[in-house]
Amino acid sequence: MRSSLESLAPELIQQIGTELGNDVTKLRLVCKRMSAVLESHILRSIAIDITKNRLDTGISQLTTLATQSSDAAAATFELHIRNLCPSMDPSNNLTGYVFESDKQEWVEKAPSSHPPEVKNAEEKMLAMLHVAIASLSNLQSLKWNVGQLDSKWTPAAVVDAIKTLPSLKSLELVLEDVTSGLELDSLRNLESIKIFGPNNYCFSNIMEPLKLLIANSPNLHTVHVGPAYSYGDGPATTLHHLVKHCPSDRVLPLKDLGLRSLFVKLDNITLPHLQHLTSLTLLNVRTVKIGSDALSIDDGEISHPDAIWATLKAINVHLNEIDVNDGCAAFLDYISSYSGLKKLRLAPNNFSTLEESDLAATCFYGCSLGKHVSSLEELSVSAPFEGGWCFGDRALVVISQCRKLKLLEGSLVSGSFKEPPDDAVKSLIDLTTQLPRLKKLIIHPSNLECFRWARCGNPMISHFQWVKSQLSRCINKYEATGFFEPVPLIVVDERKFVTLFSASTSGVVLRYQCDSDEPKKSNYW
Repeated sequence: MRSSLESLAPELIQQIGTELGNDVTKLRLVCKRMSAVLESHILRSIAIDITKNRLDTGISQLTTLATQSSDAAAATFELHIRNLCPSMDPSNNLTGYVFESDKQEWVEKAPSSHPPEVKNAEEKMLAMLHVAIASLSNLQSLKWNVGQLDSKWTPAAVVDAIKTLPSLKSLELVLEDVTSGLELDSLRNLESIKIFGPNNYCFSNIMEPLKLLIANSPNLHTVHVGPAYSYGDGPATTLHHLVKHCPSDRVLPLKDLGLRSLFVKLDNITLPHLQHLTSLTLLNVRTVKIGSDALSIDDGEISHPDAIWATLKAINVHLNEIDVNDGCAAFLDYISSYSGLKKLRLAPNNFSTLEESDLAATCFYGCSLGKHVSSLEELSVSAPFEGGWCFGDRALVVISQCRKLKLLEGSLVSGSFKEPPDDAVKSLIDLTTQLPRLKKLIIHPSNLECFRWARCGNPMISHFQWVKSQLSRCINKYEATGFFEPVPLIVVDERKFVTLFSASTSGVVLRYQCDSDEPKKSNYW
């Protein structure tokens, strides 16, 4: 086997390395030739992670990057900066606070002196961080977690380094706190910009340079920006502000736009940049000005989601991918106006009554979704409350026609599986035997309707736990019948169920077994 591998052409070995992904490190151990040929795969994507519990590893890696040969540096195309904080202990989430029994509250710790090894690491990082990043001459993609506890000088140092990189095309920032020193306007010619954060205060110092960065990037095809949560009296911005510095004779070739907790309006200022959109994310679109920081927002720059979808329909923008948390009538009318949608993530959170919600759900499953059954590859319907949006009989009929589906996500009405024979769970899994390309089914709980205006979360938590336990029980009981195989992977909360053959009184049958836990998703996006 070893001699056969050694005889392969370098191009074939490289292809094998690409298919192996993270396991390519094992193939490098076969021999010196494998190690040399596959070195570029190891260096293609690297991460910088400097914290108190890995000082030696982090500083050693930084030293290697700062002193490596130009050939090795040129092999790196992707960089992820996770932490730049020698004093931070990731295992202690309350590093900066201490509980005072007299006050009965958590208070911020008084600054303390750092041990010598932390100070030494800080000095080495100060000397080598810029050199290490600037050496990556072919770097194309940077993901950067701008940490709340990172050393204060690091933002300016990183930006100074990356602005020297001629091939950088993609920038993704995860902001943990209000950050200064991010002079994004010094960057040029990016093609993808993604900036996430927990709240709008994290964006207070970044919006102005971001507008100039967008104006300095004529080939920009991807923009995702906005906080996970927006507080009414915090800084705010609009789609107008993001594109206002673009020259009047330049149209951005945007294909993928994601806006969260921002004001949005489509008009003669913004529309020229959106004519070629194929993917749109609109989450928590703001429609009301609250607080002093929102006074700078002009009423002419704000519109209701209804107007947004009506405008997209009017100018014949046919999206392939949509992620929204508003199932308004205008949105349903929009997706009913064309065919070809491939990915749809819908969280219909905008309804105040069961009647309004169920009426929209009837329209969605009865008309809108049917326009896309021949093209849809991913469908996620996150019903906040049990009702018409859950996967009931009407939904299953139209979903069964989506023969290209690879991923399906949604909820069931919990009352349908309180007692055997658990028809709702069985019917949903049976449905997957009709979807030959389906690889993953995600089932999650929804709230009971009686909790719509609940002030206490304990009953909801108890309901969610009960639903997840019942779903697990029903999945464990399921046995495949006939010659058609159901979906190979089902996820409930963070539990993964995979198919396996097992013996039974009727012979060998296909069942599900809990295999492992899913990694938690990001809280930001």
